[in-house]
Amino acid sequence: MIDKKAAKIPVAKMAGKKKIDVFWKETMKSKEAQEGYAQAEALFEFVEQLQKTMKRKHLSYYAVAKRAGIKHQVLARILNGAENAEVSTLSKIASGVGEKLHLGLAKR
Repeated sequence: MIDKKAAKIPVAKMAGKKKIDVFWKETMKSKEAQEGYAQAEALFEFVEQLQKTMKRKHLSYYAVAKRAGIKHQVLARILNGAENAEVSTLSKIASGVGEKLHLGLAKR
């Protein structure tokens, strides 16, 4: 599950005090922030690829959800970043667009 506290960065509070790159470096020193960012980045990449595939194949949320065997509301929440998903759910969604889910490791 994405740690929403670690993933949020209060940029507005820092305006005028520090440059954003300095603030980012300070924030990312935290292990919790690093983990939250990595989780959010992975889900973002999945959602981005999924949306491109849906557009390319002219598929709606409803069509993908039906093919995946999940409620369209669940799919919408995942695509909007409001809900985390289990690997099994992501796999169903990938199957719903005629693709397969591929997980792998990458260096940080």
